[in-house]
Amino acid sequence: MLNTIKKKNIFFILALLGCLLILTPYLIPILIGISLAYLYEPLLEKIIYKYDLKKEIWKIIISLFLVVLTLAAIIAPFLTLISSGFQELSALINSLDTDLKNPNFIKESSDNLSVFLDKFSIHYTSDELLLKGTEILKKAGTFLVSWFGTAITGTPGMILKFIIFILTWFFFLIYGKHYRNIILPKIIPWEKERILIGTSISAVLKALIVANVLVSSLQAILITSSLAFFGIPRFALLGIIAFFSSFIPIIGTAPIMLGAAAWCYFSQGRLGATIGIILCSVLISIVDNLMRPLLMKGGVNLNFFWMFLAILGGMSQFGIVGAVLGPAFFTLFIAFLKYDENDNNAEIVKQIDENPPNP
Repeated sequence: MLNTIKKKNIFFILALLGCLLILTPYLIPILIGISLAYLYEPLLEKIIYKYDLKKEIWKIIISLFLVVLTLAAIIAPFLTLISSGFQELSALINSLDTDLKNPNFIKESSDNLSVFLDKFSIHYTSDELLLKGTEILKKAGTFLVSWFGTAITGTPGMILKFIIFILTWFFFLIYGKHYRNIILPKIIPWEKERILIGTSISAVLKALIVANVLVSSLQAILITSSLAFFGIPRFALLGIIAFFSSFIPIIGTAPIMLGAAAWCYFSQGRLGATIGIILCSVLISIVDNLMRPLLMKGGVNLNFFWMFLAILGGMSQFGIVGAVLGPAFFTLFIAFLKYDENDNNAEIVKQIDENPPNP
């Protein structure tokens, strides 16, 4: 009987691996959808229990409501940012068009840049800067055209992945617990270990979301305050953009702060404000790198050192997915280490009880 069960489990795991192989192009949106569904399950069950909603149709309706409400809360600010961004871009283009029509504007700008570079022992005449600027603009134009073409080509794929993510989130919010109860015992037949793994992964996911939201909010507040202090226009809008861009790995909020610094120097000629904004950008980046592991440490059973290494190592190996995989594997390692210690301690206590030492 035992051999039959083992054979069934082996063939089941092989079939599961085959399914994962087929779904490889869409694995990331599927995993994100399953993770969100897992995190929303307690809220769904609490609503169903509180109002005694026993029919399955209520579970479907409430799940749909939670997904739509969350998407609305995220998409609405994005639409506002896109609309404001287009308005700002239109105003910038009109302003540049007016300035570029002034023959003295380009000459004065190149002269100012030449004087600025001389301070750093970089010697270029204004004519050389104009030539290099023209070359850079040509390359930038070629890059933008190429990027826009790639974006247009990749848009249907992105839309498909987004749809898969939403459907996975909705489906597993309704039936995720049912499938876990069937699949996990076949993969991990040991109940205590299965519970330990589930608890550890749940803690990592919750800590990751809480840490990211709190750190992004803190960054947005610091950036908004810094830009307001240095007199940057539209600082509130830039702060909202900073909140969303802080979720982007590596890039983060740097373009916003560096763009504000560039505007201060080249448009306003305020060197002190430019240096101040750059220093604030560095400090905010340090806050991000320190606070994120520190906040995650409070949600999972890892100290700051291991959490810091887990996030950095995970992201260097697996990209953005590594931000979850790294802490998850380290948390499991520590959890099983303590699990073995508890087992060993329990065994020692049992032996002492059975064979007490002589007085």
